[in-house]
Amino acid sequence: MHVSKNLDHLGIVSAVCREINLQGEIDSIIGVDPRQKVTCGQAVKAMVLNALGFVDKPLYLFPEFMETKPIEILIGQGFKAEYFNDDVLGGTLDKIYRVGAEEIFMRVAANAHKYGGNDRFYHSDTTSVSVQGSYEHEEGDIDAIPIQITNGYSKDGRPDLNQFVVSLITSKHLPVFIQTLSGNTSDRDHFRELANKYGESLDEIWGEDKIWVWDSAFYSRDNLKNVSDGLKWITRVPETLSDAKEIIRTSDLSIMTKTALDGYYLFCTRAEYGNVRQRWIVVFSEKAYNREMKTLEKQVHKEKEKVQKELWHFSNKEFSCEEDGLKALKELLKKWRYHKVEDDTVTIEEKRRKNNGGKGRPKSGEKLEKVYQMQAEFKEDSEAIQRQILSKGKFIIATNELDQDKLSDEDALKVYKEQQHVERGFRFLKDPLFFAHSIFLKNERRIVAMVMIMGLALLVYSIAEIKLRETLKKMDETLPDQRNKPTKKPTIRRIFQIFEGITVLYDDSGKMLEVMNIREIPRKVLSLFGKEYERMYCIDA
Repeated sequence: MHVSKNLDHLGIVSAVCREINLQGEIDSIIGVDPRQKVTCGQAVKAMVLNALGFVDKPLYLFPEFMETKPIEILIGQGFKAEYFNDDVLGGTLDKIYRVGAEEIFMRVAANAHKYGGNDRFYHSDTTSVSVQGSYEHEEGDIDAIPIQITNGYSKDGRPDLNQFVVSLITSKHLPVFIQTLSGNTSDRDHFRELANKYGESLDEIWGEDKIWVWDSAFYSRDNLKNVSDGLKWITRVPETLSDAKEIIRTSDLSIMTKTALDGYYLFCTRAEYGNVRQRWIVVFSEKAYNREMKTLEKQVHKEKEKVQKELWHFSNKEFSCEEDGLKALKELLKKWRYHKVEDDTVTIEEKRRKNNGGKGRPKSGEKLEKVYQMQAEFKEDSEAIQRQILSKGKFIIATNELDQDKLSDEDALKVYKEQQHVERGFRFLKDPLFFAHSIFLKNERRIVAMVMIMGLALLVYSIAEIKLRETLKKMDETLPDQRNKPTKKPTIRRIFQIFEGITVLYDDSGKMLEVMNIREIPRKVLSLFGKEYERMYCIDA
């Protein structure tokens, strides 16, 4: 009876792992115990295969996952699925933590240096990962816990759950650093500490004269003063700063320069903050302006409806004196951003009523008290709305690279917009099913190590995409996208989908007979990747 196992796209994943010597590098760093059936390098490779095993399905655990795969092709001869059990994988994670997850990742990523190109920039950001359940601690072990799974600012929108934080640095195309942090870690402090602690090590691998790119959480007096001397950065200036508010309000389009970027205009000025001289690049975006103006219109309309209701209720209130009524109106006006009441529209009506507030006509000689009711008309506050309009579509980018020949204003904007690369990395990493179903993640140390494994999966995924796109460009070739349109920039996710259904056939004795179902497009993809990738699918070179 013949048996088939699913190879799908995992041959590509395995070939990339081999190309960057993932298995050998891990074994070199951690060491090999001759008593092991599976080395740490082989276990890590298996976990990367597992992490990239499906395109739109939850990740399975071992050894069930490995039983359905041609292990001799993906890992090597002589392995059985049961070798890749939770004890082996958990033990590998423990060793990764002891050696140092950050250092291991940097060393493996160094082998991918040639795929990073001559990129001058480090894009750095953090995200939170929410988790449920508790984690085991040995007695007397609390002080040695590497991270705290705890509450913090949730970027998942789940403040009810505990979390940890993942810090990621990417070049334009590749992840170059990953770290796991406590759930209550502050971006403001972390960015400075990260650059100071690991900047020199990263420069040794990826080259000097790099420029760091951060979001506005980095921009504080302490960070600007205390990052390492000579470190160059690009960041967004928080709009909450008074100086930033003023320059955004006063810099209109007439003083800005149109850029080659569609719909963007720039204005540059010199500034000093935190005793650091820097350039402030005021950016106007037509798309952002149009989007924010629509939001403003909705806000003005919504407030108008609110004001109408509030003034109606206010006109039915009674006050014991005019001063109380005017004071209450003044407090009401403080709540409005886009509407106001002119003094000459306020009318006060004096009334008399029974002291006890009872109904009916007062009796002859009954003493009455004076009460006051107020009417007011409102209108849009055109000056307040205009102040809001002047700030729409604008933001400020700051850099301490003062030499425009080394970094132009327009290049600074382009680089800041490329911060989306790290965001895409986070979307890849934050598959909650991976963490929820990983039963061998029984403590924080293993979480730290597993985040590093996911970083390696992102690295392999990114290299595969870069390698294929560069070859398509060089050979002036295309591949069909999801809509069957030709493209030179396919996503590797799409390529993985195309490879679904490729299987390996075995005879009754377990001997491999052939690789089946390699259709025309997968065959073309493999030829673009190169001979080593074709051999992985048993295609004769």
